[in-house]
Amino acid sequence: MDPVVPVGVEACVDSERESPQGGRLLKTQSRHYAFGANRRCQPKTTDLIPKRICSYLLVVLGLLTVLWLVTFLARQSSQWSAYLGESGTRLLAIRGQGSLASWFSSFLLIITGVASLQIYALRKHRCDDYRGAYRLWGWMAVILIMASINCVSDLTGVLGDLTRRMFIGESANRAWIPLALKLVALSVLTVRGIYEVRASLGSLVLVIFVWSAYVAAIVLQYPVAKEALADLGPNTMLGNCLLFGTTGLFLAHITYARYVFLDAHGLIKQRVKPKKVSAIEKANELDSAAVAAPSPSVPVVNSKKKIKEEVLEFAPVASPSPKTKQPKAKTKRNNQSVQTSAQSTKKSKPVSDRDKSPSEILKELAAASRAKEKRRLEELEVSKSSQSPEVPEMLESIKMSKSERRKQRKLKKQQRRAA
Repeated sequence: MDPVVPVGVEACVDSERESPQGGRLLKTQSRHYAFGANRRCQPKTTDLIPKRICSYLLVVLGLLTVLWLVTFLARQSSQWSAYLGESGTRLLAIRGQGSLASWFSSFLLIITGVASLQIYALRKHRCDDYRGAYRLWGWMAVILIMASINCVSDLTGVLGDLTRRMFIGESANRAWIPLALKLVALSVLTVRGIYEVRASLGSLVLVIFVWSAYVAAIVLQYPVAKEALADLGPNTMLGNCLLFGTTGLFLAHITYARYVFLDAHGLIKQRVKPKKVSAIEKANELDSAAVAAPSPSVPVVNSKKKIKEEVLEFAPVASPSPKTKQPKAKTKRNNQSVQTSAQSTKKSKPVSDRDKSPSEILKELAAASRAKEKRRLEELEVSKSSQSPEVPEMLESIKMSKSERRKQRKLKKQQRRAA
């Protein structure tokens, strides 16, 4: 009997299938892993960024739940000290080396550094970043890794001893010098971060929240603040400020990474700022528009049919009866009289064409078309009335409306079919 091969291992053992590079696998080239182990089948680092709002809200809810659990255990540690002992109480403390809160802060800072490297990998492909501002996120990752080390060791104490040795004399015993240096460094990083994430409103709000939390933590380390807040528990407040600041820093990085990813894939609508135009440019645009605009005496219409409909709407064409006959001399006189009347109207009205209203322009066009149609009918009547009997029918069709002409064509078609 043939051995039974599991379904998941079938792709590994079967030598008849094609390899990913093309061709067929030989019997000696048996695979130990399925094709799902290929690089193209593995998830990418950008897949870990929460793109949808639901997944982002789930991340926020999970972080808030962990924060509540850490603070709740820290509050109950004093009551459970008889059962947990000294090591258990130190483990559940809100602040201190070897505590659960310090481990959580160190873990969040490490993940935040990884998110900063992911932002660096995306931002370096931006087209308009000519000065290379994306390098900030690489330095930010280094700073966050150092901060994660400080959560489990005493790097700040070492830096404090170095600053005391640098300031020799009376200023060496002053406790506000290392706190002032921390405030200056934090403010510089915050201002630079605000300028970098200004396009994302959520990241901007979170950066301001992180700055306020860390400033409160730095102020609570000052001896005068500890004495003033001795009844409220300064150590508990300091640990809560550090926890909330670290969590806000992680959320700010995740929010900005989400924004950068969506912006890189064209899923965010960009705000187009209106272009500021000076008064000189506006005047130049108006002058150019006035020069390029057509004169109102010639209406800009798409088709000749539309012009004829507008003219006939204001003034219908009046044609003479087809039976009347007029001599050629009379037509010449009429032509001369029409020309002289047009010249007299032009001379009597010195107003330019641009000052006329559209109704006046249409009336003039109607009068001109009326005179032109009248002259054409007179010439047809004089020249072709004696030769062709179809002229009266053509004149009658000119007088008819469009619907009447359509009916007449239908009648003629029916007559031809009946014949």
